[in-house]
Amino acid sequence: MTDQPRSHSFPTPGPTRLRVELPSGRITVVADAGGETRVELSAPHGDRAALEWIDEAEVADVGGEIVVRNPHRRFMFGFNHCGPIEAVLHAPAGSDAHLSIGAGRIETAGRLGELAANTGAGGIRVEACQSARVRTGSGNVDVLDASGAVDATTGAGQVSIGRAGEVRVTTGAGNARLEEVAGAARFTTGHGNVEVGQAGDSVEAFTASGNIEVRRADHGRVRAKTVSGRVRVGVAEGVAALLDLHSLSGRVRSELAASSPPAEGEKHVELILSTVSGNVSVARA
Repeated sequence: MTDQPRSHSFPTPGPTRLRVELPSGRITVVADAGGETRVELSAPHGDRAALEWIDEAEVADVGGEIVVRNPHRRFMFGFNHCGPIEAVLHAPAGSDAHLSIGAGRIETAGRLGELAANTGAGGIRVEACQSARVRTGSGNVDVLDASGAVDATTGAGQVSIGRAGEVRVTTGAGNARLEEVAGAARFTTGHGNVEVGQAGDSVEAFTASGNIEVRRADHGRVRAKTVSGRVRVGVAEGVAALLDLHSLSGRVRSELAASSPPAEGEKHVELILSTVSGNVSVARA
């Protein structure tokens, strides 16, 4: 057993597949223009169990997939007796990655392909990818740019998404924020606010306790419901809106001027907004 970092290099002239499984610590994946995949494992605290894990770990090309794991020491999320391990991988841009850690953080830089990231407790930050499926028991999730779908779930934590093709977010307790989506977006949260900058083809947002705001919608449908909280939607200038607004014990207000129904083929939005305890408002974006 040695306390020196363990390094490996594999020739990968094009996008490859990565699979990394750690008990605790941090996984960092950097997607760049290189023609190889480099793996470095280290134990920053010098923990004996972490050093033994690294010494025994399998780091290999298995059927075209670069794997980093220790089949002799399986872990369960939340039940680990190992100090932190740092895994840093450099791989060609566009590579797919399946990353799992029992307790710790996952970060990516550069543009990956299809990404799956799971942590029992810890944050996940993704710079860019084709699609992302991310899960954390407790921790924040940040996905800056995904050309395809983002499916994010956290038991307790915030979810922040920049741009995406489609979005599905589920939180037990935590806010969800989305800057821009092209297609459909669906949010479900027990306790937390939902905020959408630019809506796409459709937005569905449901929260038991929290506010829902869509700053700008210019087509499609927005369906939003909260039990305790307010709902607010901004409609783009020049776009007609069909309104179905309800509040049991709050105020309902629309700043849009009354007009005739949109003609066939005319751009419009459909708003179905409701709250049990809170206000509902519609205004121009």
